[in-house]
Order: sequence, then structure tokens, then C-alpha cells
Amino acid sequence: MAGEPGSQLHHRPADQCQRRHHHAVGVPLMPSMPIVDAHMHLWDTSAHAWYPGLARFVDAGRPEIAQNFLLADFDRGIGDLEVAGLIHVSATTAPRAYLDEIRWVDGIAAADARPFAIVGAVDPTLDRADLIDHLDQQARTARFRGVRVFEGLSPNTPAADAIASWLQDHDGVFDLVTKPGEILDWIDFLAGYPDLRVVLEHLGFPQGHSSDARNAWHNAISLAAKETQWLCKLSGFGLICRDLAWPTLEYWLESSVSLWGWRRLMFASNMPVDSMAGTYTELVSAIDHIVTTDATDQEAEFFYRTNALDTYRLG
Repeated sequence: MAGEPGSQLHHRPADQCQRRHHHAVGVPLMPSMPIVDAHMHLWDTSAHAWYPGLARFVDAGRPEIAQNFLLADFDRGIGDLEVAGLIHVSATTAPRAYLDEIRWVDGIAAADARPFAIVGAVDPTLDRADLIDHLDQQARTARFRGVRVFEGLSPNTPAADAIASWLQDHDGVFDLVTKPGEILDWIDFLAGYPDLRVVLEHLGFPQGHSSDARNAWHNAISLAAKETQWLCKLSGFGLICRDLAWPTLEYWLESSVSLWGWRRLMFASNMPVDSMAGTYTELVSAIDHIVTTDATDQEAEFFYRTNALDTYRLG
């Protein structure tokens, strides 16, 4: 799909814009179809000391983010939405805690009727043999689909080569954490792994709202959209936005859809982290504003469900 043209906002012929649901004025926009959440977290900080990194939310005056967030809390947050599939992404920051976390999450998933995939993690400071061993250990869990490394991984390093090679050989997903200034290096490096499935997390982590920051982000993800076959999670808005209302998200949403197109974007909530800026239903309502305006029925299905189901092999 490299070079696939993005969806051009508001320029599709009217007969291709028909959607199955319509919304009354003043009623929050919500998808009528079941959706798949391609990026969410669970943690039990009262029982597991796996998340010291959550202290930054406490220091920032948002201690509620570091409180327990279990599946019952997630389901309360979605309200009347039907979330019919989940991809849990590791958020551990204690050394090697991801090995324990995946077993814990797998037990939670086993008790839930929904399709459930797990994106694990790995410590990039390990030597190659131990790094591969940790990937092999996680792969023994049937719901394991791939990894992300939140910090400490750079392209063109032995650790990056080991991870990319292992994932490509095992048909795993590389959830890429990068910033705009690093995307070009990742594009060049990952070109050496043409069969690796790559998903860019959180829009490539925009670094601010200034004109310079927006231009740097736009240029970087434009290049990624044109030069790669990566997919991109439409998520992480709570990290950069003061709220989750449509006017606040409009620039990021319209830019992302224009550059990537609906076949390469997937819905992801990043809850509970994005609850810093608003609720799950506020997030979905803002996103569905552009889905309803721009996407055909099939494109909405791709975005809300199919892209995540296919990428993460959700049963």
C-alpha cells in the first residue's frame, strides 16, 4: 500500500458518501457497528509493582491515571458502545516485568468472551540471546501478537535488528514508538524488513501545537504514509490535547485521514491514559464526526474493525 493516496476530505462524490447511520443535531456521534480497540491498557498497581513509570502522572497532578484500571473499569467507560475486540499493549516499566504481565493479562483475557490480543514488550538493553529468549517466552502465550518498546530503542542498532528480525520471522507486529524527528531513520531501517508488519503508535507522537511542531509532525508522517506500508493508530490525543472535543482534535484527525486514508488507520483509545483529556465516549464522538463526514460504509468498517482484526490476527 506504499504510496496509496489518502482519503481527500470532502471531495468524494456524494453517491460514495452514504453511511448506514445518521445522527440528530445535538446527539453525540457514535458508530453503529461493533468496534475493535487497537490500543488499551490494564493495570493493577495495588497488586503489581510493574509500573513505576506511572509516577509521572502523579507528579503531573493526575494521580487517578496511576490507580487500578481493570477490565470492569474499561467496560464502564465505554458506556453503550459495543467494543467487540481488544488489543492490550504492555505498559510495564519495571525491568523485565512484561514477562509476568503477559501471563496476568492472558488470564484476564481467558475469562472474557471477546477476541483479545496482547502486544508485549522487550528490554532493548539485553544482549541478543536474552532478548530473543524473552520474545520466545512471550510467544508461548497464544494471544501474543508482537511488541512495542516504549523507550530506549533506536534504529540501526543490534537490539532493533534482533527485534525486527524475530518479528518478521514469526509474523509478529512491531508497534513502533517514535517521534517526528526519528521517523526518517526508522523508515530507512525498516525498509530492510519488507515483510515486517509495522503499526505507528499514537500518530507518531506529535511534540506540540506550535507551527514548527505541527509542521515537523506533518512532514514526518506524510513521508511515512508515502514511503511505507505501515498502518497508524489514530490515538494518543490525551497526550497532546487539552480535551477530546471535535474542534480540538480536528486538525490532527483531518491531517491523519488525508495522509493515511481509512485503509491504513485504526481506532485505538489509549485508555486509561487518554482519559487525562476526556472520556471514552467523548473520544469516539469526536472521531466519529470525521468518520461520518468522510468515510464510506466500507471505510468505516476498515477503520473501526477490519484493519485491527487483520493486523493483530484477532479471531
